[in-house]
Amino acid sequence: MAEENENLENTDKITELENKISELEKQLSEMELKAKENYDNLLRSEADFQNLKKRTEKEKEDTRKYALQEAITGILTVLDHIERGIKAYNDSEKQSLNKNEVVKGMELIYKDLRDILSSYGLCEIECIGKEFDPYYHEALATICLNDKEENIIVEEFQKGYILNDRVIRPSRVKVTKKESI
Repeated sequence: MAEENENLENTDKITELENKISELEKQLSEMELKAKENYDNLLRSEADFQNLKKRTEKEKEDTRKYALQEAITGILTVLDHIERGIKAYNDSEKQSLNKNEVVKGMELIYKDLRDILSSYGLCEIECIGKEFDPYYHEALATICLNDKEENIIVEEFQKGYILNDRVIRPSRVKVTKKESI
């Protein structure tokens, strides 16, 4: 009988171990399935990321490539005006050409170009009579004037420009200085 109880206990232990093994195999199978899903998600995410990266690079390249398209289209209008002016000059009799009309035409073309560039955020740096600022101005010459304050701009050699709050070309100027005694 003791032997029978021992066999019964061993059978119960074996059954219990088999159930535990079966449960662990089921958990392992679920974990393997979850790991496969996670791996598939990782691969999909990596592919999505690579596609996004390629698309972003292409958009960036297209932006760089076509960024000036609108500005150039506006400038082409000015180019057309210049071509018409040249054609009118070549077609006219040079002796009867009115200098005032030519200057007026040039001023209109200049105004058109300034308006187009201004619409893209370009503005001139005002400098005559202002205090010299190395951020906005480049001093090419100085002049000794005792009747004016020091570091005042009295002449502009070349206009300076700001594009959307950034100096793209400083004004080239002549600045006052006090005479050394």
